Amino acid sequence: MQNRLIGSALIIAGTSLGAGMIAMPLATAVIGFWPALVLMVFNWALATYSGLLVAEVCRACPGTTSLYGAAGQLLGRPGQFIASLATLFLPYALCAAYITGAAGHLNGSLAHWFSIALPQGFSAICVTALFAGVIVISTSSVDLVTRGLFMLKVMMLVMLIGLLLPKVEPAYLNTMPVSEGVMWAALPLFFTSFGFQATVPSIVRYLDDKPAQIRPAVIIGSTLPLIIYLLWVIGTNGVLPQGSLVAIQNGQDPVSALVIGLTQFGGSVWISTAINLFAILALATSFLGVALGLFDYLSEVFRRAGSFSGRLQTALITFIPPLLVALYFPDSFITVLGFAAIALVVLAIGLPTCMALTLRKVSKEGASPIMDQPILQILAATAGLMIILIQLAIAAKILPAIG
Repeated sequence: MQNRLIGSALIIAGTSLGAGMIAMPLATAVIGFWPALVLMVFNWALATYSGLLVAEVCRACPGTTSLYGAAGQLLGRPGQFIASLATLFLPYALCAAYITGAAGHLNGSLAHWFSIALPQGFSAICVTALFAGVIVISTSSVDLVTRGLFMLKVMMLVMLIGLLLPKVEPAYLNTMPVSEGVMWAALPLFFTSFGFQATVPSIVRYLDDKPAQIRPAVIIGSTLPLIIYLLWVIGTNGVLPQGSLVAIQNGQDPVSALVIGLTQFGGSVWISTAINLFAILALATSFLGVALGLFDYLSEVFRRAGSFSGRLQTALITFIPPLLVALYFPDSFITVLGFAAIALVVLAIGLPTCMALTLRKVSKEGASPIMDQPILQILAATAGLMIILIQLAIAAKILPAIG
């Protein structure tokens, strides 16, 4: 069971450490390092609490493997309908972003280093087929693969940070925001970068509904990204000037552009190897975690069997829609992350808060310490509403967009 706790924490951490690893330094270049640090801590606290709340709600609804099922038990059809929309939109959008980012990185790297030009669609199909195969096998395979990839990713991060930190220019970290209001505009993107909550129902089932294992897995899994984001942002934003990062953010294929930019700055084969592997592994672990949660949700909704044929059918439903989005909108990497925050707020904060309120009304006895905190739930709901309003203001061009 201890191995499962470690594996679950790494699945949660790996789910967050994907597109956020690329988006963080680009967004930080626009808002400045110190405001970004405040946003990191704020979103870590909000994400950790919401993850624990999701876990407790799922534990209170035995027999369910997703928030869709829990919402049906506690909130009826209206709650289940809202849950279905959010649960579909969020992971589908994120998977599309990961496919787009991974395919763009693959194409950019091959073109830059080997002068090989692959069709964007072909790369997207290859990336999707590879990760779909891992998930079709079993959840345990995702655990084992993620555990190995995460350890390798940490090794690459340690190597990369060790190479970049001695070259950090403090002046780069003290740059001012490029425009007023841009810090608020970054809030939805930062919250999405800590978006692991859709994976929590699968973790609850995987850890046999044992809170002594679930709670540490959520806390450890959410804290690891905070530490890694901080080191990563210092290493990247401390060696590349603000103007270069902003140009990368506004260009095509920001994933490959950031990798190539850091490689050219370092001028070292070690930096080149580390940054390329790190970008690949960051996207891979995040893709696996998000896709696993979506896979389990669709399996429950469509009542697919656990056999190979049943899992294959679920995989087709899981991966074809985001693949189509990646094929038809290949430049949607950064933009979709901000809009995904709206669905994430509904899924990770709004619904769990409503379900916790329902559970307290039904029975106050035996309520968990996490659910029996109305003040914290009100604060979380207020923060979630603020994130939604900010993203809507960005869409209405009241606030400047990040990317």
